[in-house]
Amino acid sequence: MTLSVESTTTWSDTDVADVAALVRLLGHNVDDASMRARLDRLTPEAGHRTWVVRGDDGRVVAVAGAQVTWAYASDEPTAQLLLLVVDDTARRLGTGSALIGTFEAWAVEQGARRLSAVSAAATDSAHRFYQKRGYHDAGVRYTKIA
Repeated sequence: MTLSVESTTTWSDTDVADVAALVRLLGHNVDDASMRARLDRLTPEAGHRTWVVRGDDGRVVAVAGAQVTWAYASDEPTAQLLLLVVDDTARRLGTGSALIGTFEAWAVEQGARRLSAVSAAATDSAHRFYQKRGYHDAGVRYTKIA
């Protein structure tokens, strides 16, 4: 597989289906129509960026998404990696590392000095992935469904 990370804002039906399948690997329920609506909202104009890696057949085998946010406690933006998922067929090939490297370069271009990554609490392999790249546990996030 040739490893190339591309930023994208235009989604074919096949791309949407591939990204939805990747998001489902994380345990989320999403159909293609809902995934398209989400991708259409997560635009550079809204402070978001989405990157994909394609397999040799052109199908999306990995996706990452991020946003820039501003905080009350800092004069600099924070870049948040909101999504990074790699299909089993593209793991252990440097795919995740290429995506996180792209995220980090983009974050610096946006003026962010603080970078954060969202990871599910029960995903030990993802935690090790981030820790190996210099990320550390920075507290607990609480969530409530309203």
